[in-house]
Amino acid sequence: MNNKRVFLKFLPYLLALFFFVALFTAGLLIYKDFGVPIDESYQLQVAQKNHSYIFDGDPTLLSFKDRYYGVVFELPLFWASTRFTGPETVSARHLLLFLAFLASLVIFYFLSLRLFHNSWWGLLAVFTLAASPRIFSDAFYNSKDIAFMDVFILSIWTLVLAVDIPEKRKWLYTCVLVFVHALASSLLIGTRIAGVMIVPISVILLGIANLRIDQSWRKILMIIAIYLIVTAGATVLFWPVLWHDPLREFLNAFLQMSKYDVYGKAVLYLGQYYPSEALPWHYLPVWIAISTPIVLLAGFVIGIEEWIRSTILFSQGLTENTLKKFGRWVSNPDTLPWLAVAGWLVIPIISIYLFHSVLYNGWRHLFFIYPAIILFATHGFSSLHNWLSQLTGRRTEITILIILVLAVGLFEPISFLSRYHRYGTVYFNQLAGDPKTLRQRFELDYWGLSYKEAIDYILVTDQSEKIPIYIADVSGLDYINSALTKSQKSRLMVLDSPDNGARFFIGNYTFHPADYYPTSRVYYSINVRGTEIIVVYQFQ
Repeated sequence: MNNKRVFLKFLPYLLALFFFVALFTAGLLIYKDFGVPIDESYQLQVAQKNHSYIFDGDPTLLSFKDRYYGVVFELPLFWASTRFTGPETVSARHLLLFLAFLASLVIFYFLSLRLFHNSWWGLLAVFTLAASPRIFSDAFYNSKDIAFMDVFILSIWTLVLAVDIPEKRKWLYTCVLVFVHALASSLLIGTRIAGVMIVPISVILLGIANLRIDQSWRKILMIIAIYLIVTAGATVLFWPVLWHDPLREFLNAFLQMSKYDVYGKAVLYLGQYYPSEALPWHYLPVWIAISTPIVLLAGFVIGIEEWIRSTILFSQGLTENTLKKFGRWVSNPDTLPWLAVAGWLVIPIISIYLFHSVLYNGWRHLFFIYPAIILFATHGFSSLHNWLSQLTGRRTEITILIILVLAVGLFEPISFLSRYHRYGTVYFNQLAGDPKTLRQRFELDYWGLSYKEAIDYILVTDQSEKIPIYIADVSGLDYINSALTKSQKSRLMVLDSPDNGARFFIGNYTFHPADYYPTSRVYYSINVRGTEIIVVYQFQ
């Protein structure tokens, strides 16, 4: 009996270990499957300019249009991937990005264990984050949004460690944890300037956490000062463009972040084209709703409602002895960690509307809040499980019921990934409507990843020494230039017009929802669950 209890106690940890090993193995098997996203060449330019500035003293960075992009991820990726040559450079970059994502999942697992105090719910949280198609696929090539999400997970975890202060913890140890969190915060800001939002969250929670255990005001101010000074100093260290004039350049970067450059193309949304700076207010919630697995949406609604309800019940009780009741509330060891998660979710969304920031390509700019959505969804299922167990008195049966609901709900995104792992960017749930009309209503393969499969197919099936082709989007050119061997590139004649003798026309439907050439012969196309995302026409 004791052996059985020990086994059941350690079973979820063993399953978590198996999950991470399986995910690592899967990543090694598929990391070469992905095409070259349209932004990859721009990100390489950012890394090259910073590299030249650091090691050669080249001042070109200081007038470079994209100088305010953080390089915490880009520089290590550049250094590591350029140790390889040819197509292997692209593959190495994608593998490194996936390994960074895997490391963030491990941290997210530890964060979930702390929040739920239960290894099973912690395992569910990390599993659902990895099983979300848009997140999983982007993890191999999106060095902007997923990289930022990775470091945000680290920052929230270190913040939770810093504010989770037992009464007997030594003050010096708290300072060490604050120092570590400050380093994580600077890495976050150095990845993307939007990470500056971690600073007010941290200052408020660190102040409350230390006030809770009756620290003197002098010590509280010292802790906050340590955090701010280390964060500011390390941010300058990790961000080369700040070195010559930290304050002015940081303010310039912040102003640029608060209102992204206007997107050069119209945004297709609900079947209409909108300027990127004039999107309807519902653009963000609709995109989150149609691209998140439905079972997680349901859990999120329950979880956020339960958390808000418990907070409102607390506030309604603040009639007399307010300070005492507030102290009792914040003394709950789960209050501040969940406030950190709530800030992670709410503050970025408020900022988007407050600063009228430009959005496009769905909601990828806010992918970094997705782990917070997952945590509230897991909290929802945990709360539902507890409530139904208490209501019915049948905990075992309720546990089985929740497992079945989750298994059925998660089967859909997992089955999608098993078949279409290359194209997580075109994952939509049932709320999006008819798959056959998706390309008329929403942006699809905005990264241009499908050009890889289309071009590879032409190279395999057409044995001609020279193949004249026309490519509708620059993503296809990026794939040819950076991911093909010399012999493969030499066979392709890329024309500047389809009317100049092109044998094949290749076009995806991100910015062209209508058929390109309805009467021409379709040589090849890629169809994802009823949605055609790219087509190859043969003209001759």
